Amino acid sequence: MLPRILFKAYSIGRLRNLVLRIVTRIERGEMYSPTLRRIFSHYYGVEIGLYSYGGCFVPGNINRGTTIGRYSSFAANVRAFNRNHPLHDKSMHPFFYNPACGIVDKDLILWTRLEIGNDVWVGEQAVILPSCNRIGDGAVIGAGSIVTKDVPAYAVVGGNPARIIEYRFNDKRIRELLEMRWWERDIEEIRKDDRLFRALLPTPQSGTTR
Repeated sequence: MLPRILFKAYSIGRLRNLVLRIVTRIERGEMYSPTLRRIFSHYYGVEIGLYSYGGCFVPGNINRGTTIGRYSSFAANVRAFNRNHPLHDKSMHPFFYNPACGIVDKDLILWTRLEIGNDVWVGEQAVILPSCNRIGDGAVIGAGSIVTKDVPAYAVVGGNPARIIEYRFNDKRIRELLEMRWWERDIEEIRKDDRLFRALLPTPQSGTTR
């Protein structure tokens, strides 16, 4: 009953910060809370998978139309933008495309879609631009990176614009992890399965620049 009340209370602007704090406390934090995920889906159009945490739960950090997988980690000050100013219109000012400004009747810029995979790590002050539509499973976005295009699975990228620095594992290991799809299992199941848990531990010198 209380989670349902808090979900509805979130519609009251002055209560939003309080609601987020209460929900996080009573539902074992961001990694577990179903109500936080319901709030961000309903109010912000962001779908966040179980066990993902961090800056993805800061309102406004991640634009609507974004889907985030499970077990992903976000620094506090990351940003993901799913649309841009209209570069080829006569004016780029929001008066001419954003109904919130009171001039036009409907939103005239389409939102792009962004899919952020499972077990992704997005570093501090990284920015993902609308030209990026997919960040693959297991990828790392380095701190301060400006991501302008899709990022392959298990790639480590950094810089402005972000470029591939290396891959976390060799091709064989990447294929094994993608086929394993371990992130579809709950953490309780992984913790109880010693063979699966050990399969997720790092192997020495597994990275490659290809």
